[in-house]
Amino acid sequence: MENLGAQPYCLQFRFAVRIVGWLIVGFAAGTLVCAVAAAQSGEPSEYEVKAAFLFNFTKFVEWPDASFSDPHAPILLGIIGDDPFGESLTTIIAGQKVDGRTIVIQRHRYGDDLRHCHILFVSASERSHVAQILASVQTAGVMTVSDIDGFAAAGGLMQFVIEENRVRFVVNLDVAKQSKLRVSAKLLALARVVHSAQAAR
Repeated sequence: MENLGAQPYCLQFRFAVRIVGWLIVGFAAGTLVCAVAAAQSGEPSEYEVKAAFLFNFTKFVEWPDASFSDPHAPILLGIIGDDPFGESLTTIIAGQKVDGRTIVIQRHRYGDDLRHCHILFVSASERSHVAQILASVQTAGVMTVSDIDGFAAAGGLMQFVIEENRVRFVVNLDVAKQSKLRVSAKLLALARVVHSAQAAR
């Protein structure tokens, strides 16, 4: 399994986005190397990889039933601020369903009501508004995700980090519990898990 990490970056990316019903073992094996030199090599970019992660996060997080109006209501994936994904996120989720739900992308600006989102990606353009954005969705059961430095320490649920040229992620487990979101143990096994006090250090 460890040899997959040495495969070409584009193969790992395809592995992530094409296997609709993939198992967590595939997720672990892929790990999804972040290509700093992606633009030069023609391989998938950092944000194409992060888009693949966002899609797959939906398979390993459970929201309270009250978060949806009915059993077939879509998962609302909000992006606040400048959208760094281009068309990659739209392409990845096209035609996909998670537990019978489609995924709908919504783009927002600072000041919008974000409480209806199930996932909220906070763009780097909103760095100065992170505290206000997190406060606005604190009790709404929103899975907040960003790659802004210190996001998990500030009260975000998931933060993308680059370690050894790979995209990895940090999960603030205290925030998940406060948000009444269940994060699969399989996903947590791949994450760097922190708690609020620990993340603040």
